[in-house]
Amino acid sequence: MDVLKDSWQARSLETIATFSNGLWKGKKGPFRRVKVLRNTNFRPHGIISFEDVAEIDVESRQFQKRQLRRGDIILERSGGGPKQPVGRVVLFELEDDNYSFSNFTSVIRVIDQSRLDPRYLHQVLNWWYTAGRTERIQSRSTGIRNLDFNAYKQLLVPLPPLEEQRRIVAILDKVIEDLDRAHVYVEANLRDTKELFDSFIAATVSGNSQYWPHVTLPEIAQNLDRARVPITKKNRKPGDVPYYGASGVVDYVEDFLFDEDLLLVSEDGANLLARTYPIAFSISGKSWVNNHAHVLRFEESFAQEFVRLYLNSMSLEPYVSGMAQPKLNQTALNQIPIPFPDEARRTEIVNRANSIFAESDRLAKAYQGSIEDLGNIRQSLLQTAFAGELT
Repeated sequence: MDVLKDSWQARSLETIATFSNGLWKGKKGPFRRVKVLRNTNFRPHGIISFEDVAEIDVESRQFQKRQLRRGDIILERSGGGPKQPVGRVVLFELEDDNYSFSNFTSVIRVIDQSRLDPRYLHQVLNWWYTAGRTERIQSRSTGIRNLDFNAYKQLLVPLPPLEEQRRIVAILDKVIEDLDRAHVYVEANLRDTKELFDSFIAATVSGNSQYWPHVTLPEIAQNLDRARVPITKKNRKPGDVPYYGASGVVDYVEDFLFDEDLLLVSEDGANLLARTYPIAFSISGKSWVNNHAHVLRFEESFAQEFVRLYLNSMSLEPYVSGMAQPKLNQTALNQIPIPFPDEARRTEIVNRANSIFAESDRLAKAYQGSIEDLGNIRQSLLQTAFAGELT
């Protein structure tokens, strides 16, 4: 820990707070219906969402031991998934005696509030999470992350006098509120830049499709699906050739199947309906494609790019089969009517789309950089606060 100011102390978490594990339903009555906060109710920066709060019947005896009080800090002890580290914390500030917390969480309760403000401790624990301290003391078990609770309890909390704690909390609340407002503004601008390109495609390509002749893909492209070869992960030889699946590159391999400009179209997967990623994407050079993406060869590059833009702008739902595993088979793909203006018009639209995409991408990168800067400012602010240097 950094050197503390003379009036500050450093105490391990276990000496200043008590800990309770999450609620179990139990099997013996009497039962009571209670509201249970889960890690799905955790939001960024230590905020609780009271949307989708579980209500369950539990043993009254179990609930009495795990009844939330105002000032309790709820810690995400397990869960998180493969990419989300555990250790998030939220502060419970309601005057409501019918809330508890789930068995993936624990509650941290300040022992002596005349010496330690729970709001201050919450800020410290949230800082530990955002600074990566909790990520360094966790393990994975069957795909679930678990916090090393014993190590967590040993972490040292910087403790200034109570009035200083309250002063720090007041400053942090105000500055972080301003940072959150700026973050919302920047994220709104980021969404606008993404919508700029989408609105152009919708207005230009889809909006004018009724006035243009229509074709199907077999009329303008050659399908190369028969040349695809899937390789199981254990049989792939590492290399520098991209190995493509339904939504893009999934690996790199030694050999290649194709060495040309092609258009790939997702054949299966939830993304066909969710559209989180483009379902049609162009590739160039050496590549290997598995059986989760259709492979199309065009004679003319602007025709390929025009079709890519159109497929990414339209709803594929009428052509997709299967609910558990959505699939766009080759027969359905070949039935999609493609609006196809003359070559000059296609070229003009593609060039204009490329120009707008380049500008929206430039703006998106700038806004993303601003979001990262706001995150760095937040971390620097917290570091300063808990080193006793906040003025």
